Amino acid sequence: MLKIAFYGKGGIGKSTTASNVAYALAKEGHTVLQIGCDPKADSTLAFHRDRPLTPLLHAMRQKGPAIPLEEAVMQTPSGVYCVEAGGPMPGLGCAGRGIGMVLEYLDKNQAITKLGIDCVLYDVLGDVVCGGFSMPMRKGYANEVVILTSGEAMSLYAAKNIAEAIHNFAGRGYARLGGLIHIERGFDGEEEAVRAFAQSLTTRILACIHHNSLVNEAARNASLVLEAYPESTTAQEYTLLAKTLWQTFAHTTHNG
Repeated sequence: MLKIAFYGKGGIGKSTTASNVAYALAKEGHTVLQIGCDPKADSTLAFHRDRPLTPLLHAMRQKGPAIPLEEAVMQTPSGVYCVEAGGPMPGLGCAGRGIGMVLEYLDKNQAITKLGIDCVLYDVLGDVVCGGFSMPMRKGYANEVVILTSGEAMSLYAAKNIAEAIHNFAGRGYARLGGLIHIERGFDGEEEAVRAFAQSLTTRILACIHHNSLVNEAARNASLVLEAYPESTTAQEYTLLAKTLWQTFAHTTHNG
């Protein structure tokens, strides 16, 4: 089974990457569950733009915790299953704790087994690695953390903080750092900066995705690059990334 948590600076492209990877894996015949771990509940918008997905925490507030699995998880026309954690009422509660509640709900209801999931992708809010936002790294939820970064200073800074958190969790059975995804912004010296950063972490660069006008156009239309521009170079990059992640991590486990 493939169990990966995507982390990185806010706005770096985690949701776009996770959704396109999920779609590509589903096209390859895998059964994919994408879990949006963000109070904004916007991870899976490209999958359900015509059918809003109720965040699970919101549904729990309305109906109580005993929600049927079929109401908590939505299967899209592409075959990808989607869950949005959502968050607490504005100004009340802890969004990180809310993520933990959602993951515990999926565990209790045996979602992965009942739905026959073989790929779980966690799309985690920004660069927050404390409390509940580290939950996807913990308790066997994800085996690997993949950090998205560009060569920009703030993106690398966020990536460094996430990598340090993973290092601090080492030996506790938490997920390990599986590598980086370079979201290329296209400025001079960027490739060298990201390569040097990867070397400093003793990790690999799994893929380079060129962030271009097609990515922006698809996002504006709440669509996927792989759906809107399937013949594009960018679509090929996402498809190759999905294959790389499966081939590299699908059969690995992490026991601390």
